[in-house]
Amino acid sequence: MEEKMENKNHSTKAIVEASLIAVIISIIMIITGYLPIVSFIGTLLLPIPVAILYIRHGNKITIMAIFLSIILTSLVYNPIMAIYAAITCSIVGITLGYCVKENKKSSITLLFLAIGSAISNILTIAFSMSFIEKVSFVSFLSKSLELMKQTMQASLNQVKTIYSQAGITPEQLKILDQNLEVIKKMDVMFILVLIPGTIFIISFISAYLNYIVSRAVLKRLNYEMEEILPFGKVYVSNIVGAVLIGIVCIGIILSSKKITGGDYILNSSQILTQFIFTLNGLAATTYFLRVKRNLSKPVVVLILVLTTLSPLGTIYFSIGLMEMAFDFRRLDPYRIKRK
Repeated sequence: MEEKMENKNHSTKAIVEASLIAVIISIIMIITGYLPIVSFIGTLLLPIPVAILYIRHGNKITIMAIFLSIILTSLVYNPIMAIYAAITCSIVGITLGYCVKENKKSSITLLFLAIGSAISNILTIAFSMSFIEKVSFVSFLSKSLELMKQTMQASLNQVKTIYSQAGITPEQLKILDQNLEVIKKMDVMFILVLIPGTIFIISFISAYLNYIVSRAVLKRLNYEMEEILPFGKVYVSNIVGAVLIGIVCIGIILSSKKITGGDYILNSSQILTQFIFTLNGLAATTYFLRVKRNLSKPVVVLILVLTTLSPLGTIYFSIGLMEMAFDFRRLDPYRIKRK
């Protein structure tokens, strides 16, 4: 009898907490909906209540709270936008809560958060195209690209007028026209090729920011999270490198045989591979400058920014590829054993 009463008390407590968390989530959704300027902060804060609820009561109560928050937000604001916001906070929040509850290492937590962020980005794009924009993805890209070109043309004309009045010669202004021509040559296929790499970059940055913000909040609530993995210790495993290179090779074969979709697989996988190995190269360089040379963080950041924006930036891809193959930092548990 006592056990039944205790279980009932726990169940009541869980429902009360879920209701409070649902209200908090709804308030954040409504604020970010009415004030788009703080929407970025909202995307970092929304997963935290979800994670706390998951840590304390598991997935069933958490999912119930998310559905309740969607209903509350729909009554006050907009049901479509409520579902849109819930997609991101639910996936990232549950992922974060699982990692904290299971005491996962910071590297594993970042990996899971990046995967969760990538999935939520894909789902939100699909949801937006289906229920908000109500157009096909290709049509949306085509319209957005055309609008961007028109905006760039208008901005360039204004800049050229200002520069001409300042005494800049027409010959010197030709570089602006050359940049515009490059933009005009961009088409939908070019944007589609960039999407996998762009999702990777956004997901990686989002995972780092979510970890930093969540750790700061959860620490005040007495939930332990490891220090965030230093950028210098980010690495690309041999397995991941082999998969990426394999996909590029498949793309080369399909493209050479003129198989439909072969060119897209080749180009998108090349860009994604370049992004990932460049990131690995930047991390390896950071490790070398910080650990081996004992340079300060501001100096390292300055060196990386200046070299990345210069023609020397391409060297980071080679560094990342060599680091993946030989694991000079001894971080990869799957590295090729050397005697």
